[in-house]
Amino acid sequence: MALKNKSRFHNSGFTMIEIIAIMTIISIITVVAISKLSSTTSYNLISETDIVKNHLRYAQLRAMSDDVPWGILFSSNSYTLLKNGITATTNLPNESSPMHNLQNGVSITSGAGSTISFDNWGSPGITDNTIILSDSQTITVTKNTGFIQ
Repeated sequence: MALKNKSRFHNSGFTMIEIIAIMTIISIITVVAISKLSSTTSYNLISETDIVKNHLRYAQLRAMSDDVPWGILFSSNSYTLLKNGITATTNLPNESSPMHNLQNGVSITSGAGSTISFDNWGSPGITDNTIILSDSQTITVTKNTGFIQ
């Protein structure tokens, strides 16, 4: 019996299923990468909100351990630590001065020009104080108790 020459074809390409799977994976990676890049400002805003809250707590703790009021004076793109109504000689935590400049793209849209000052009980007074960063992040210092949220 003679052997017939069977020609075998070796496919050297991708199947349609493999191509669709690769395209799906690339699409998912692209969407995740674009969402991370476009939301840098929101990360900066959340980070700045936490920094402002921590600095307010620092001023409150300093006031509770001192006989004079401590506070923070806000402007549109920065704020300054105050001791007894004047700029403190003490630096803010993780800063090289008593002033902190907000990151690019973040600003104080409500509360600029105001001062939140704490007495030796940690109270900011008889009214709630509100600071709003970039029209979306609100920081409230509750009257009498000084609770910062």
